[in-house]
Amino acid sequence: MGTVHLAEDTAGQRVAIKVINPEFSQHDQFRMRFRREADAARRVRRFCTAAVLEADLDGQLLYVVTEYVPGPNLEQAVEQSGPLRGSSLDALAVSVATALTAIHGAGVVHRDLKPSNVLLSPVGPRVIDFGIARALDTLGGVTGTGEIVGTPRYMAPEVLRGDPVSAACDVFSWGCLVAYAASGRAPFGGETLPAIVYQVLNTEPDLSQVDPGLRELVAAALRKDPAARPTAQQLLDHLVGRSAAPEQTARTVQLSWQQPGTTPFTHPGVPGGLSHAGSGASYGAPGTSFGGGGSSPGGRRPARGRLVAGIAAATVVLAGAGIGGWVLLTPGSPPEGPVLLQEDFTQTSGGWGGTYDPDDTASYGYRSDGTFGIDVEDTYEERRIKAPTSYLIASPTGPPLPSSTPTPMMPMSVVVGVTAQVRQVVGGGEYGVYCRSADDSTSYEFGLDTKGQARIRRVLDGSGGTLAQPVKVDGEPGRVRIEASCEQHGTGVRLTMWVNGEQVQQVDDPSGLGNGYVGLFARTPKGDDSVLRMSFDDFELRGPKQT
Repeated sequence: MGTVHLAEDTAGQRVAIKVINPEFSQHDQFRMRFRREADAARRVRRFCTAAVLEADLDGQLLYVVTEYVPGPNLEQAVEQSGPLRGSSLDALAVSVATALTAIHGAGVVHRDLKPSNVLLSPVGPRVIDFGIARALDTLGGVTGTGEIVGTPRYMAPEVLRGDPVSAACDVFSWGCLVAYAASGRAPFGGETLPAIVYQVLNTEPDLSQVDPGLRELVAAALRKDPAARPTAQQLLDHLVGRSAAPEQTARTVQLSWQQPGTTPFTHPGVPGGLSHAGSGASYGAPGTSFGGGGSSPGGRRPARGRLVAGIAAATVVLAGAGIGGWVLLTPGSPPEGPVLLQEDFTQTSGGWGGTYDPDDTASYGYRSDGTFGIDVEDTYEERRIKAPTSYLIASPTGPPLPSSTPTPMMPMSVVVGVTAQVRQVVGGGEYGVYCRSADDSTSYEFGLDTKGQARIRRVLDGSGGTLAQPVKVDGEPGRVRIEASCEQHGTGVRLTMWVNGEQVQQVDDPSGLGNGYVGLFARTPKGDDSVLRMSFDDFELRGPKQT
């Protein structure tokens, strides 16, 4: 349907640009589909997928710019290195179930989940190409009667029969995908289109090569009746053995994927492995076709101890590397480490809480513009919002917290960042991020006030003070990127703060606070009539980079 170009932006970041062929983009029906599907891809949360960065939906030349994902697709990897085994297969199953949970949560059905649409990137599997995805509330009106869009060998029976498409179709494709990864062949045979369709509609899948711990769940996903299949969320819950938040599971799998023994596959002849564009533009021609040739479950709960134990061990190893684990800090930018939590606040299910009221100058919560609002005033002078990070594995090192406080599950060295915007200020105020918070009365704070002064504070049991003289930051307060590192440094803690990528403060605390949570804060001075209304976006928590 088009050409994919590898490109760089002005900052040197690699991106993939999918340009649609003019013979398709001139058709009104195709343009309608393109717009709908590009909009759908933008609604999907970014974990376990390739992010859509930009798209032109109206011009003469249609294109989508996506995150560049290095690594071969699953089909290439299996052909090169053979079927996946053990924790690699588990990580694939969890990651794709996580991606489907996010996709379905945005009201989207992928419709063409298959091995070539899963990339094995350096940070774990990524589901791409929602090219024939369809928003659940707009299923009708574009695809012509009798048209089948997708890859038959991985399509659910109801789709082949022409029945309505639902999220259950993707669950069936997930089962086919995992069976393929485990065996190197699709679970339904057949060399011709009629033979494939017959097998999918009438025969039981061949799951003999699927690990016993996964076989029962895969069989449930491949039930002919869509109502009898588990949901993507139920798949995820069964795989990890508990109720699982998709974004949290995605971060933990990333850590496991990076450990020795689970390194991504490479492809011969391609430096760094193959790459592909992300979500957005793999379309069937109008009036056609198939996408290429082939290539609450009941009963006992599957045992997933191996997967959970493997991920836990990998995370503990990473957390333990916090002491001396950073590459040398430089004044230019924060150190790069594995992403543990990433939040763009476009969905209200991320666990940050609150109910935002635009008419209340002392409320907090998800805002309708896809940011997180924190408003403070004289009746509520300070708010501290803890990031939902309880899924991380507890660090085995560092000073203990008070016995009354649950042990936080956090590496000893982290980088936390957020984009902050002052929407309204009357008087003055301060805002930023914090780390090592045992409770609301203990933490390190990295704050920027409304006059452009940056400072690092140590707060213990509700009292404390600035660790270094405040520094004036260039430019006017407004929309800024605040990043901070809390680095275990011997028995103390090294604290560094960046504003818009420039280091503005660094100080050592030799009697460092114990490990704790991270989050956001905003405050106004006590005893006056100040009002501060803030929006926060693009929150990110990273762990230490191993040397």
